[in-house]
Formats: sequence, structure tokens, C-alpha cells
Amino acid sequence: MPTPTSPGQVIVTGTGRCGSTLVSELLREHPQALSLSELFNHLTDMYRITARVFPEGPLTAGEFWDVLSSRNAVNRLLGANGLAPREVLYRPSATTRFQADTGIPAVLMTTLPHLSDTPDELYDELRAAVAEFPDARAGEHYQRMFAWLCTRFGKTLWAERSGGSLILAGQFREHFPDARYLHIVRDGRDTALSMSRHTGFRMAAVVMALHLTLGHDPYTETPAPDVERNLGFVPEELLPFLPDRFDADAVRDYRLPVSLFGTYWADEMQRGMEAMSVLPQENVLHLWYEDLLAAPEESLHRIGEFLGPDFVDTDWERRSAARVGAPSSSWRDLPDAEREELEQACAAGFAVLAAHGVVPMAGTTARSSA
Repeated sequence: MPTPTSPGQVIVTGTGRCGSTLVSELLREHPQALSLSELFNHLTDMYRITARVFPEGPLTAGEFWDVLSSRNAVNRLLGANGLAPREVLYRPSATTRFQADTGIPAVLMTTLPHLSDTPDELYDELRAAVAEFPDARAGEHYQRMFAWLCTRFGKTLWAERSGGSLILAGQFREHFPDARYLHIVRDGRDTALSMSRHTGFRMAAVVMALHLTLGHDPYTETPAPDVERNLGFVPEELLPFLPDRFDADAVRDYRLPVSLFGTYWADEMQRGMEAMSVLPQENVLHLWYEDLLAAPEESLHRIGEFLGPDFVDTDWERRSAARVGAPSSSWRDLPDAEREELEQACAAGFAVLAAHGVVPMAGTTARSSA
């Protein structure tokens, strides 16, 4: 249980491409909040290796550091081929310690550059701090690390946000039993459209398809002995995604149906809402991205109240509201057939949100027309 001096704990979660990156950037400007960005996304290598990041038993300090400093396969391959998503803030150069061709430690990809202009130096500080951690379960290690960062930056609450982390709702409940949840919800149709245009989400979808086809994750360090035999079952258009055949141009140009991501959004929303429904109501705030766009100061005030009375800050609300802009595209611009398929794919997600009373404010447009 938290002590009176331990920092507050908030997990900002969502399906990905839902506006949570913006929320993370705005929270970074709050004088009392430590905004932790994309940690679990990068540690799990796009949610491929969650068991390694949240193992069952205790970890030594060295084993925990191995998790934090891992240079994982999918993100390493994207970075080495100039395909790193814009959310990756560590940009290798002649003056940085790590280079794209050899991989960037997971905790350095976004989390530390989001906090400091000198992330390599902060990486060294964190490594020295973690070396002193006692053996503990993964959740205790993460909480101890977050508390150390709060002290380092003079903050009283941490808020971890990883794009697409709704898939980890079960692990979060187990390893962060005292955390509260800020759930960012966006119209599933616009979310799916954004996913379909995002290299990371397209890559994650194809890696999952390859795993199902091959019966083995082709990005694991130790390939399965029957991978070559199963290659004949892999569709030709997916072969450029295999690690030993990776073709950056083919990957960049590959497109998947928007409705596929609509189905993914609906499935994640169903699982995520089920997981959060067992939490105390006061520990969860569902915030629509469309509401944030339409009424930024009011929405930011709601976030401050949720964080706690000491976090209501009208100056932060005003400054942050000025940074909120309109999205660049809309699902309504799709051709008729695609739009209808997308609406059908998202319908189950809208239904589960409505069943839990999670609806946008009157006047915003994130409502299913099904």
C-alpha cells in the first residue's frame, strides 16, 4: 500500500491512436505530475513480449535492468530502416550514445527523452539507482523506479501512458493495485483510420498475422525449427515483413483495410471495459478525445480534479488548452463502401461503451450512427 509520502499513481490508457499522446504531452507541463510516455509499449515491443515485462516471480535488480535496457526486435528493425514512429523521441545522431542500426534501449526510446533533454545522462542515473533495488516482483520494481523519478524531478504523482495499453488492463490491475485509470476514448472510426495509417499499428497487425501463420513469432531471438517449412503458407505480400527479408519500402507502402482496425478497436474496447468495470468507480475517469477537442479547459479541469484537489491548476489548464488542435482527418471522408464496413466493424465497441454509460458530452460527434 502507498505510504503518505509515496507518489500518486495514475495509468493513462486507451486503444492507441486515441489522443493519449496529446494527454501525455499536456500532463508533462503540469507542475506536479511526472508524465511517463510509452514505457510499456516499448518494453513489450508493441505488446509482443508481455510475459517478460510482467513475469510471475521476483526479479533481481540486474534482471529488472535487463528488461528496461532491452533492444527489442520489432522496434530495432523499424528504427534501423527509418520507420520509427514519430512517438519515438530518441533520435540517433553523431553525438548520441546509441545508434539506430544497433538498437535503442527500450526505456530510452521515448520515456527518458520525454523527461529530459539529456536522456543518455538520465539513463546512467537510472541505471545506478536501479542497481540498488532489492529483489521484488515486477510491479514493485516499476513503482520504485517511478517513485525515484518523481523524486528526481520534484513531482508528487506519476502518470504512465503507453499507446494501446488497454491490452494490458489485467497486468496493470495485478501489478499496480493502487493505481487510478484515466481512460482516453476516441470515436472508433477515427481511431481505426489513424491506426491504418500508422507504421507501428500496421506492423503489429502483420506480426500477429505472421505469428498465426507460422505458429511462431518470427521476431523471437530463437526461431522455431519449422519456420522454413511453414513459409509456403505466408502470403507473398507479407514476406517483406519477415526479419531476414525485411523491405522498408514494401512495409512503408503496405496497406490494410480500415475495417480490420475497426474490429480491433471494438475488441479491445470490450476487453478493456470489462477489466475496468470491476474497479471502484472513483478510480476511473473515462475522457473522450472529442470532448477534449471541443472543450479543452473543461476537460483538463476534469483531469485535474481526478488527479486530486492539489492538482487543479487553472494556469496549467489555460496554457494546455491553447495547445489542443483539431485532428487532420475524418472517417467521414472515406468512400461509401469503406465507411459502411468501418461502421459495422466498430458497432460492438460503441455498444459496450454505451452499456457502461461512457458517452461523449452533448454537442460532440463521437456517436455511433449504427
